[in-house]
Amino acid sequence: MAEWRNAVLLRSFRHSSFSHLLLPLFLSVQAPGPAGPWRAVLDLAGGPLRFALTVEQKGGTWQGKLCNGTQCQALSAVRVAGDSVVFDIATYAATIAAVARGDSLVGEYHNVGRRGPRTIPFRAARGRWPVEKGPGGLTGRWDAQFLTDFDASPRVIELRNDRAGLEGTIISNTGDYGLFWGHAQADSFSISHFDGSYVYMLTGQLKADTLRGVFHAGLRTQTRFIAVRSNGAPHLKSPSEITTADTAPFRFSFPDLEGRQITEADPRLRGKVVVIDVFGTWCPTCHDAAPALVQLYKDYHARGLEIVGLAYEVSGDSATDNHQVRLYRDTYHIPFTLLRAGTNDTEAAAATLPQLTNFTAFPTTIFLDRTGRVRRIHAGFYGPALPEQHAKLVKEMRAEVESLLRER
Repeated sequence: MAEWRNAVLLRSFRHSSFSHLLLPLFLSVQAPGPAGPWRAVLDLAGGPLRFALTVEQKGGTWQGKLCNGTQCQALSAVRVAGDSVVFDIATYAATIAAVARGDSLVGEYHNVGRRGPRTIPFRAARGRWPVEKGPGGLTGRWDAQFLTDFDASPRVIELRNDRAGLEGTIISNTGDYGLFWGHAQADSFSISHFDGSYVYMLTGQLKADTLRGVFHAGLRTQTRFIAVRSNGAPHLKSPSEITTADTAPFRFSFPDLEGRQITEADPRLRGKVVVIDVFGTWCPTCHDAAPALVQLYKDYHARGLEIVGLAYEVSGDSATDNHQVRLYRDTYHIPFTLLRAGTNDTEAAAATLPQLTNFTAFPTTIFLDRTGRVRRIHAGFYGPALPEQHAKLVKEMRAEVESLLRER
């Protein structure tokens, strides 16, 4: 990719009488192709969503990372051909394809999308984003209402300053939206979260101790919000109070990745404590939950715990969806059974689990006792963006499993 800026000069050097002297020096200072840090942007209808890319070459192979502030994730692959570069985010069936224009990249982000394929303009320039912290009056915990034409729904917005600048997250009744990162100027701010699947940006302004602004999701969706500083009173529902189940033993019947139909009567599950993980590979929050479930299985399987994952995928095509589920399984070294349960529409998923009432969230974790009855349901998950809540939730999950294992 060094030809981006040097092809013409290189040809002129080769035809120069001084080429034997100049060429070694020229080659030593060539531009490093896509290597290095990049200030990246997705151009949403409501403005630019900032994130960062870092690229390096090791052993002849290009590698890269996608970063939101201090949180980075490895790209599946970086493919370079001439003046083109493709960043693969295979776990979300997503790509960023771009062409070099001088010291810039211009192209598109594309993925399958939870509600269908989507494409968003992408651009990047060499360098790092500046560290821009928010004023003290902006940081802290805010009780928000997200406003639509028909109703309002509660959220909590957390803002803080870190070494990369202003960061935070959004919390709903069923978990967090991941780590947001960005910048502030005077009384206005913009923070965003992009991981290859979720495309989120929060912009707002602080006036008279009230935050007002817009939550941007994807290319065009915009939702207004208003928030006041939290006084410590509960603003959200407990995730364990959202989804309920009837008192009959929990039933399911779905194919595994080899096409075999698996039900709750499978001999491997009989008489065991079972955790049902309702997830989708398109869901970053589900990715956050996967390591905790794997550790739970490793620690308690020998004592009688089984875990079954029910995957609700995007395409509805068995070959495509099974491929994504296998990739998810291999990424997190998942040792327990994964079943392909359906598509990721919440209402369609709820129809396949008729014993549940008010199913609303991916992931949802269902704890069954040895008789197969539901003892607890946790809607959503708290990920690494909320370290204290994450640690508390994992502790509660372990305590629930230990309690059920003690029952005879």
